[in-house]
Amino acid sequence: MSRIIFKKQSIKKLTNRNLKQWLKWTAISCTITLLALTIAAHLPRRTGTQVNACTNSPYSVYLVADAMHVDLVLPVENSAFDWRSVVKLETIGREKRNDYRYLKFGWGDRDFYMNTPSLDKIQLPRLVRTLFAPGNPTAIHINGYQDVPIQAGYQTKCVGLTQTQYLKLVNYVRRSFRGAKIDRIQDGFVDAAGFYEATGFYSIAYTCNDWVAGALNAADVTTPLWPGLAGAVMKQLGDG
Repeated sequence: MSRIIFKKQSIKKLTNRNLKQWLKWTAISCTITLLALTIAAHLPRRTGTQVNACTNSPYSVYLVADAMHVDLVLPVENSAFDWRSVVKLETIGREKRNDYRYLKFGWGDRDFYMNTPSLDKIQLPRLVRTLFAPGNPTAIHINGYQDVPIQAGYQTKCVGLTQTQYLKLVNYVRRSFRGAKIDRIQDGFVDAAGFYEATGFYSIAYTCNDWVAGALNAADVTTPLWPGLAGAVMKQLGDG
């Protein structure tokens, strides 16, 4: 009987020791990962490049960010491209308008995006599924505006592009819609917005801000090595 008790105690000690070792190395791994991501969020993907000012460039793209999410704002038309050839303006939102001058584009997890109207409405189970479940389908959110949106609590920056750069960015956004026919799938949370089917899958490894960084990269604009944070993407754009 004493031998059995001794074995049980030994197993328990070994289990506790293994658990402590696992917790120790997990904590070390998490710390190293967070440190690496923090450094990568502050380092530019391209060195020796400068973000062009809008005042010195023929084409402009705007980026609008809150604490978590970055959107692209593009003119409805300019001499390089007319978005009315892709999206019918009068069908974007509930209000049937065709006089928008700017369109704001965002990409994200379809379920989370279409059921979370604001940061204070985030539900933890939905957020966890969005970040860690595999194969999450996505949506593009379009919002029409008369002017570039300047809102309290949001940061807005302008990036100047050449025509070649601008068309690269436009083609990136266009390819993000699923299929040749652009399908609107739901009203947005304001009268001038709607959701559309998108390509790609959302996860913690590829977020809404990675998508925006991809658009900037396509246009040869510098982005952070790790663009998962909205602030990191905006920081690389300078004063804008």
